[in-house]
Amino acid sequence: MATVVPPAANSEQAVSNQTDVWQNPHEKVRRPSEWYVVAMVVFVFLGMELMFRVGGDRLSKDIAHLRSFPDIASEVAAMNPEEGTRVLFLGNSLTRYGVDPQLYAEVCGDLFDSQVQAAKLNPDNTALADWFYAYRTHFSRANIHPDVVVVGFEGGHLRDAPSSHPARLAQYYTTYADWADLQRSEVNGFEDSASFLLSRYSAAYGNRDRIQRRVLDSVIPDYREGMDELNASLVAQAEEQIVEETGPGYQRLLEFIAQAEQDGVQVILAAMPVPQAYEFDAGLLEVVDSTSAVLVDCRNVPGMTEDMFFDGLHMDERGQRLYSQTLAERSAPVLRQVADRHEAGRADVAGH
Repeated sequence: MATVVPPAANSEQAVSNQTDVWQNPHEKVRRPSEWYVVAMVVFVFLGMELMFRVGGDRLSKDIAHLRSFPDIASEVAAMNPEEGTRVLFLGNSLTRYGVDPQLYAEVCGDLFDSQVQAAKLNPDNTALADWFYAYRTHFSRANIHPDVVVVGFEGGHLRDAPSSHPARLAQYYTTYADWADLQRSEVNGFEDSASFLLSRYSAAYGNRDRIQRRVLDSVIPDYREGMDELNASLVAQAEEQIVEETGPGYQRLLEFIAQAEQDGVQVILAAMPVPQAYEFDAGLLEVVDSTSAVLVDCRNVPGMTEDMFFDGLHMDERGQRLYSQTLAERSAPVLRQVADRHEAGRADVAGH
């Protein structure tokens, strides 16, 4: 006798069969859409990569300055030592807004009747961790040696601390020869190492913080100013914690000065004026006492007032003029000594 299947069972089986029939085609339709998303992400990333590589200079003044490091080094290399003392200003945005190289050269030249040639390297939001690699990569290893390096700083800029922008170190400051030093403080573990290597080869990845800023700037009012204040506060808190736990360290500063001494370069540490007063700690003074570096104190500049700091930190044109003149007056004796040593050395060579 034949088995009779109830209508309900037939109905359920039909629905089940119909579902099975449509599942596979549905999955096949979905897969191309996933690849489409991946392709779009890759396309956007490559577009951003091209944008930063071709038009990065127009997107950011700081990117343009970072890319100009080799040009600045070439400018110093082209200076004729017989035409005057060669000075490199090294610092951050305080130096960018605060130092007028031409005025400095004119004042120094008038004070000790000698020519001064000056160049300036001043990437934003940096400190000694960044300046150390910039000098070593673009000047010391390239055998480009100015007569004097003036390092402008305030507060804790010269203390041992990791760079705030390791991705930029990878892009603009370092080579593979720096890997051992980088692993001491800037690169810790696999994740940091992978990020550092990606930043070295990808301009878009290395500048991803700038992309984030631009996007959030457009949707959140005063985002950049708020983040700058927050980051500055976090950095200050971290530095204070390090100082409280171990005391301020200056090992990297000692290494920087030692490298400069080996290159025959005189280091001047120029303490810059800012609205909030700061003191020199004992560790910094010990470095100055134990090395050839000279500390030039310009924390207080005659005639400078708080209204000359246009954003509460950086000098306007009036402040720049006062500071550049004061720095020249207070560092001119050091430049005179350097010029005398070089003249004596040339005289010895000519005598032989």
